[in-house]
Amino acid sequence: FAPSFDERLAHLEYRAPALAGEAVGRAVGAPQADLAVLDAGCGTGLCGQHLRPYARELVGVDLSAEMLARAGGRGLYDRLVQQELTTHLRGCADAFDLIASADTLVYFGALAAVLEAAARALRPGGHLVFTLERTDPDAAPTGYSLNASGRYSHTLPYVESALRSAGLTLLGAERVVPRKENGSDVDGLLVVAQRPAPAA
Repeated sequence: FAPSFDERLAHLEYRAPALAGEAVGRAVGAPQADLAVLDAGCGTGLCGQHLRPYARELVGVDLSAEMLARAGGRGLYDRLVQQELTTHLRGCADAFDLIASADTLVYFGALAAVLEAAARALRPGGHLVFTLERTDPDAAPTGYSLNASGRYSHTLPYVESALRSAGLTLLGAERVVPRKENGSDVDGLLVVAQRPAPAA
């Protein structure tokens, strides 16, 4: 899938990386190239251009070697790691000022483990920005549901609860359209959270 990935996403009017980049700007302010940044589930590196201006070091992690090869070709990343996301995060305690994940957590049903790992991987005061596909609580009583596409949709109350349980503070969650599917807008969420800094 990697060779045709970018072209397919262009056909779907894929906006998740740009949306994540805009949210990063609102959360951390003007880029100063001074942050340790993780592109969590970087794929072919479509988020890289949006994250690079903020990064002293930009790391990408993904499961697919082919995707990482394409990401490397963009010349944006300082380091690329082939590893499962939660496993990688668990090995990176207090490592990042910013973690961005565009269109990756849609492949997770339960979010508890990955959000807890992300919280530990963030430095105090660090930000987590991610996109999801959204559903209503009456359609997903457990907080998430598996779609025919193989992707999960999540309810906002579930996301809020999972963030609290992980020790993260929700700064904002807005409804967005990350892409189209079969010609229709996909109902999404753009979420910004923060690992609380110690009280002064």
